[in-house]
Amino acid sequence: MIEVQHLTKSFGHQQVLKDISLGQGKGEVVSIIGPSGSGKATLLRCINFLERADSGVETIDGVHVDFAKATTQDIRAIRGLTSRVFQSYNLFANLTALGNITEALIYAKKNTTQRSP
Repeated sequence: MIEVQHLTKSFGHQQVLKDISLGQGKGEVVSIIGPSGSGKATLLRCINFLERADSGVETIDGVHVDFAKATTQDIRAIRGLTSRVFQSYNLFANLTALGNITEALIYAKKNTTQRSP
């Protein structure tokens, strides 16, 4: 389960996310749509702490974090429960498709025994 409440994010004086709240239950598929520049990527970056939101809270699988007060431990806990495919990505030419998909998961979980050949 993912729940975000009252997320806000500004870059300088430009507020790009204002009081965003959303939820996704187990098994639900949610799409975030909108025109280019509307804040979709910024929202996802804030949820995963690739950008620091100014305020709001999130709960992912029971881990509750205040965006403005999150510690390094909080951020690691959230990142351990989430993953993200970037808009611009580079594949490793020496890995198979499966290897490219699993590489980040293996690295994030610090499991070196199952790396692709």
